[in-house]
Amino acid sequence: CGVVYRARDRRSGEIVAMKCIRSYRDDCGELVDRSDFDREVAAMEACRGHPYIVQLRAHGRCDDGEAVLVMEFVGPTLRHVLRRERSGRTRRSELEVRVAMRQLLSGAKRMHDAGLMHRDLKPDNVLVDARGNLKICDLGLSQSTAEPPPYSNPIGTRWYGAPEILLGSTDYDERVDAWLLGCIMAELLARKPLAVPRELGQGAARRDRRRSRRERHQAVARLQGAAAAGRMRAGQLSSWLLPISGRRQDAPPAAIVGGWVRGVEWTSDVQPGEEDDGGASTPAPVV
Repeated sequence: CGVVYRARDRRSGEIVAMKCIRSYRDDCGELVDRSDFDREVAAMEACRGHPYIVQLRAHGRCDDGEAVLVMEFVGPTLRHVLRRERSGRTRRSELEVRVAMRQLLSGAKRMHDAGLMHRDLKPDNVLVDARGNLKICDLGLSQSTAEPPPYSNPIGTRWYGAPEILLGSTDYDERVDAWLLGCIMAELLARKPLAVPRELGQGAARRDRRRSRRERHQAVARLQGAAAAGRMRAGQLSSWLLPISGRRQDAPPAAIVGGWVRGVEWTSDVQPGEEDDGGASTPAPVV
């Protein structure tokens, strides 16, 4: 949580994004963050230099306890861009979606290679720069896989949640991010969120209190079965992706087809997943 402002670095003149997170003092006078500030800083440091993850410029705390993250300024969220596209009745081509997913997969792979799960990948946590490139942001809910389970649950946004998260599991791994990426891809192609059972939508938490564990298992059995058919990590997903098109919105997010993004080649010396000197944009791909 926090409020993000557009600001200018007085020394360099660079336009940056400044995230301010209010803290408070508990009964013992200890400073408590409303979000895990240190976790977000550590995750961004671990992903420094990756072109498809928002880059950290500086961080610190004010005298009043407010925590501040200074990041590169990118642009609007993917959610905002998708709403604008829907209002303009435009649709992304399959190639554009393949390019976008190649970028997100590259960013997720970097996090997984660093031993991190994002756990809240969704259009609201993806930024779009002036050239249309995507960057993963908001790493505040990330979890180090160096620490053994149990992990926190509920976590992330329920509408996009993987079956094991919806079932209340605390023993999950980075494959939950693969599910989230599949939901984003479906939304890019269909121009609306992937359809899920009503039980998993808004108000589900309130209804869950009135349901037995058995009923909740039944509510997600179809999605769980699809997940078991072939879930994999982001490093493998660069050559295996989800079979969802703009004409089909009922396909399970974890079903697999091969080679959907392999036809995208890059004209830059900086390949997806490789570091650069500060998150410079990669030139447009060709097929």
